[in-house]
Order: sequence, then structure tokens, then C-alpha cells
Amino acid sequence: MTFTRTLLVTSVAAIALGTAASAESWDMPMAYPANNYHTENAQIFVDAVRECTGGELDITIHAGGSLFKGGEIKRAVQLGEAQIGERLLSAHANENAVFGYDSVPFLATSFEASDALRDAARPTLNKVLNDQNMTLLYSVPWPPQGM
Repeated sequence: MTFTRTLLVTSVAAIALGTAASAESWDMPMAYPANNYHTENAQIFVDAVRECTGGELDITIHAGGSLFKGGEIKRAVQLGEAQIGERLLSAHANENAVFGYDSVPFLATSFEASDALRDAARPTLNKVLNDQNMTLLYSVPWPPQGM
């Protein structure tokens, strides 16, 4: 069986390994606490996966860095230590500048502008992630701050 690791990028990022061929349980490390905006979005994703697979794939969120710390999540998924994970992708801009596409100040100042920026970056981002044997699952911009 060939496994593809998946990075779920948001203005944060998430990551997954493989596909569910039979009933499986996956662990999803997250750096954010359970009541954080991004963790709440991940819970919506996890619930949708469970529903769409008829319960054949069950993903457990490990919030607050309880399974892997934020800086360890991407590598844990790449190494197969976690099947899926969520990570602030711009924290890895030192690896590849495209990972920081969404962290340029004032470039996208609304959800609509964030969507357009993500769409523009997606082809390059997907290629870089695919070269790392990872796949973007979803992307969620940070809500506007201090404006």
C-alpha cells in the first residue's frame, strides 16, 4: 500500500497519512487549545470526515500540543508518527518561502482577500507539499485581528 502524507494547511495547517481502507482511527495533533478558532474548525472537519465515511475513519484531535508540540507536528506527519495534523504553515517559511504566503502583513485584509491569495498560492503550495509527500486538505484564514 502506498501512503501519501497530507498537510492540512490553513493560515494554519493540517496534515494526514494514507487513506482509510477499513475502519481506522487517526490521531490529529494540534498546537492550539480546544477552544481556539482553528481547533473548533478542525472539529468541524473531523465530524464531517466521520459522517462522510460512515464512521469508517475516526479522527481524534489532540489539542494544546498534548501529542506533539506545534513545531513537531509537520515532521511527525512526514515521518508517519501521526496520520494527520494541523499546523500554522507560515511557521515553516524557513523551509520554503511559499509556506509564508499568508503571513505578509496587510496583503490580505479580509476573508475574501485571503481566499484569493490562497487560490493564487495553491498550485505552487501543492507542488511543494507533494514533493514532501504531503497533501493540503483544507485552509482556514485567521480571523481579522486588531482592525
